[in-house]
Parts: sequence; C-alpha cells; structure tokens
Amino acid sequence: MSADPTALDLRAAAAPTRPKPHLLWWPLLVLATLVGGLGMAMVDGRQRTDTVPGLPWFDELHFVAGGAALAVGVWAFRRDLLRRAPRWHRALGLLYVAGTVLSSIAGLVLGICSAAGLAAHLGFVVLACAWLLSTLLGWVAIRRRRLASHRRWMVRSYSLCSAAITLRLELPLLMLGTGDFEFSFTAVAWLSWLPNLLFAEWWLAHTDVQGKWARSGASPT
Repeated sequence: MSADPTALDLRAAAAPTRPKPHLLWWPLLVLATLVGGLGMAMVDGRQRTDTVPGLPWFDELHFVAGGAALAVGVWAFRRDLLRRAPRWHRALGLLYVAGTVLSSIAGLVLGICSAAGLAAHLGFVVLACAWLLSTLLGWVAIRRRRLASHRRWMVRSYSLCSAAITLRLELPLLMLGTGDFEFSFTAVAWLSWLPNLLFAEWWLAHTDVQGKWARSGASPT
C-alpha cells in the first residue's frame, strides 16, 4: 500500500528543526577569536606609550578586558548551543559584561587622554559610552526577565565591541588610500563603530523569534 504524501508532508512540517548559525557567524568567530586573542596577549600595532599619565596599566586593562569580551561575546550568537547549556550562557554573559565594563571605562579614559585631535577624542569617547550603556541596559533587562529587550541591547553592545575588528581592517586600508595616518585614525574613530551599529539596527529590524529567520530554522542570535 502506498504512503499518503499529504501525511508525509504534515509529519515533515511538524518535525522540529535544529537551529543553525547564520553563515556570517563563522567569519565573525574567526575575526573575534583572532583580534580578541591578540588583545588579551597585548599584541598591538601601536608604538607602546603610556597614554594615561601615571596610569600606564589602563592600556593593558582596555586591551585585555576588551579582547576577552570580544572573544567570548561571539558565542552568544549560537543560541542553538547555549539553549542546551544555560549555565554556560550565564557564565559567558557575566564574563562579557565584566570585560565590557572594564574595557569601556578604560577606553573612555584613553579616548580623553590620547594624543589625537578633538574629532578622534569624541569618536572614541562616544563609542566607549555607548558600549558601556548598551551592555548595562542589556544586563538590567535580563535581570528583569525582559528577554527580547536583553537580546536587542546585547546585539547593539556586541556590534560596538566589534569596533576592535573593523578598526583593524579599516585603518590599514585608509592609510594605504590616503597616506595620512592622522586623517585615517580620526576617520576610524567613527567609521569603526557607526556602520556596525547601523548594521545591528538593520539586523534587529529584520530578525526576531517570530520572524523569517525563526521560520527558516536559522539562529540570528
């Protein structure tokens, strides 16, 4: 007796699908691990200077804590894994928040005290404040069990954290194109994070647990 094709279709539709990471997650993982690892190892292309007079360890705090946050935060985009290990989700989240708070505060001081011009100062100061604020709002949201709000703020937070990646990609290209380090450094003070944040807003506007990514079985975050 032949099987009923309609019944087979219904069973296939009812079968649970395991969410998979979006294709963009894989290159992000590589870059976040590489740049985050270099940050934690204090491998930096700049000439080593004491940016903050009397507080030379602010450089180390910014790079090490920020590198840890960058390397850890990328795993929050693997909901398929973290749903099966909620304790790891909480542990990684706490580590990310701690790294972000330390690195953004140090980055704020570095931005104010750096030798760059006013435009660069403002770019990095706004980045540090936005990164810290979005992370704290995400942490408060999860403490209040507001899961959707938590997701939105943490996606914004990690887009700002990823400025460490885009800065290292953009600065050599700008220097190659202009031959002017001061102009290039000032430009990346804004270009390293504004496009990231705009992309995050676009991503949030087009992805949600009831949206097309969920229906397709993909895991946007």
